[in-house]
Amino acid sequence: MYVVQIGDKITKGFTYQKFYLDSLKTHAPDLYRKLFNSSVKESIEAMRSTGDISHVRNNPFHHGAFASDLYKDYGKNEIRVKDNISIYSFVYTDELHPQNWEIQHDTTTILGYVSQKATCHYRGRDWIAWFTLEIPISEGPWKFYGLPGLITKIHDTKKQYSFELTGFQKVEEDIEINIPRTVQKIERKEFIKSKMGKTVESITESEMARVGLSSNSYPKAKHYDYIELDYKD
Repeated sequence: MYVVQIGDKITKGFTYQKFYLDSLKTHAPDLYRKLFNSSVKESIEAMRSTGDISHVRNNPFHHGAFASDLYKDYGKNEIRVKDNISIYSFVYTDELHPQNWEIQHDTTTILGYVSQKATCHYRGRDWIAWFTLEIPISEGPWKFYGLPGLITKIHDTKKQYSFELTGFQKVEEDIEINIPRTVQKIERKEFIKSKMGKTVESITESEMARVGLSSNSYPKAKHYDYIELDYKD
């Protein structure tokens, strides 16, 4: 469940799971610690008995590949992304500009909205999008925007990443910007290379060693690739 909060000058994107856990951590820290410690203990015991890392990936406290808070700042004309490598937080800035869309004639209906097809190539992937003129807001999930209406569905041609609109509503609330000044700054491609490469493996291995697990339990081969592939260039 990916949430997109659209404001006058700021758009924020984040997973609902991360939002829920962050809220729980802020407003009920004792309960959060209790649930977190219990969940980690269960995952470790399951890994010890089976050697299967999926127990960690399926842990409700594991954010997976989309643990980021992403801000499209139209006032500063930049994107700011706060993301994690293991337990360590980083922030990087990215250029804010629309994708080079090619609008097609095909139409379909998504969540009751008549939607038109558009395609683009972005950061190493080919994308197929559907947008609706019934919601004339030039926005979409993640870093996508720039079409004449709200993006109602988008996926890459390999279907490794996919977003589809499940609800839309107008609310009166502030968009919370949560990037502590202490978060380490990093360059975008450097962050992705670290997240997908040896850096995260070494961090994970050292963390596993502290709880008595062998590094052999950690698979070296990734089961997914990052949403942006240009870090390999």
